[in-house]
Amino acid sequence: MQPSSQSLEGYQEIRMKFSSSWTFMLTSLGFAAGFGSVWRFPYLVFKNGGGTFLIPYFILVFTLAIPLFFLEVGLGQCKGIGMAHLLDLEKPKLRGFGYVGIVICAYISTYYNLIMAYSLRYLWESFKYPIPWLESIVEQNKPFSRDYFYDSIVQMSTSITDLNHVIWSLFIAYIVSLIIVYFCIKEGVETSGKIAIVTATSPYILLVILLIRGLMLEGSIDGIYYLFKPDFVKLFNPSVWVDAANQVIFQMSVGQAILCLYGSYRKKEDNLPNFSFAIPILTALCGMLAGLVVFSYIGHVSFKYNVSIQQLPLSGPDLAFVLYPAILAQMPMPNLWCILFFLVLLLLGIDTQFGFVDGIAGTIEDIYLGEVIVFGNKLTVQQVRLCVCSILGMIGLIYCTDIGFYLLSFVDTFGTNLSFMLGVLFEVFYFGSKERFEQFKIDLEKYGNHVPWLVEFSLTKLCHYTVVVLLIISIISQIKSSLDYSIYVVLIGWIISFSPFIAAIKIYIENRNMIDISKTGLDIELLTKQVQQ
Repeated sequence: MQPSSQSLEGYQEIRMKFSSSWTFMLTSLGFAAGFGSVWRFPYLVFKNGGGTFLIPYFILVFTLAIPLFFLEVGLGQCKGIGMAHLLDLEKPKLRGFGYVGIVICAYISTYYNLIMAYSLRYLWESFKYPIPWLESIVEQNKPFSRDYFYDSIVQMSTSITDLNHVIWSLFIAYIVSLIIVYFCIKEGVETSGKIAIVTATSPYILLVILLIRGLMLEGSIDGIYYLFKPDFVKLFNPSVWVDAANQVIFQMSVGQAILCLYGSYRKKEDNLPNFSFAIPILTALCGMLAGLVVFSYIGHVSFKYNVSIQQLPLSGPDLAFVLYPAILAQMPMPNLWCILFFLVLLLLGIDTQFGFVDGIAGTIEDIYLGEVIVFGNKLTVQQVRLCVCSILGMIGLIYCTDIGFYLLSFVDTFGTNLSFMLGVLFEVFYFGSKERFEQFKIDLEKYGNHVPWLVEFSLTKLCHYTVVVLLIISIISQIKSSLDYSIYVVLIGWIISFSPFIAAIKIYIENRNMIDISKTGLDIELLTKQVQQ
């Protein structure tokens, strides 16, 4: 690629923008509220003391999620540029840390698209009658069966190293998912922001319909009571607070550099405090809605089959692709309810994938100031996004094999948790330093925004301690997860964990060396002049 001849000021003038604050809000809400709202949040509420879990959860929404959301969007909005270029302008030796969030997003987007492919496969099968996965449930005379998902959709091999064949039906679904995403975001946020009006709101309209139907089932109230039944003893358990903090960071999508990029697509004078409070709170409430939907149906299954709720799969892919499809397949008009549910999953996935693909493409455009030149040809906005989707499609081939499900779990374990925390740690300590934060406040006030006292207190004092504790917990958790793999696989996993930072550290060292060399050159020049005199 060739360097750009465009100036920063010229690029900012022609740079794409959200058409309104509401399209920004819906795009950000759609990006934040992904699959985790459906299959992770309800389980964590149930696992960690029901209603008691909501106390640390909402405390951390206000003291961690909202301040980080405010910071990231505010930085982009003030500077009119994404995180990578922002750091390059401020401190070139730290510019490598601006790419960390985007590298993590690239990891996540590959397996996130795989989950979209699962959803698309199930949506396709939901139009068939009878429902294909109902047969194994009837044969085994159980409330659910894992056979259809693991044998027909995933076709799992014996281990992560036992690669045998490509699952072509899944690969087609993977590519179709990417094609849908591409056509939604090919023009950038000017178009995807408008599409988000439909894709970000539709899942919750469908969830409300599913909730109304769920509340009409016998035993549904027991399920919801079980979800929110308080156990105040767990409030004093540190693991409950750690789970709440992890969920807040992942659910609100902070620390990924995407929100900074979204902020840069806003007008500098747009209101920041109101939206920075509203979006994280709405995201949390969307998780609550998903919890009500999930546990209303779980309560019905528990009542119908006289099975303890604790014996049912309540988290992760098993909840979304085993238990829930089984419940819906056994209801009157099963095709209708299955179609609605998998539409919800697909739309949630599309919104989040918007952010990942747009974030990667937007960062590339920022680096070259809008002039991405390959082999002498300047790429258009559409071509940059097509290249990103094409690369994701090629990577997707390995996910669409019989080891794909193992890879999903592997990359999720080694490519996100620890890397996320290290990225957030840098963000909090660099931008939360006294001198840098004061400059941030001045930049905001210049355009009519102010920093709420809660945000300032959290970013300059509280978040530092919270993130350090979470980082320690993440390291311990990843070490424990490493025990499930062979030494060679673990080595690859830890390389993936630190890979976003290897380039950043290399750039930092190179810049330090260049500074040292330039200083040495100046010293020699001064010494030569003194000798001559």
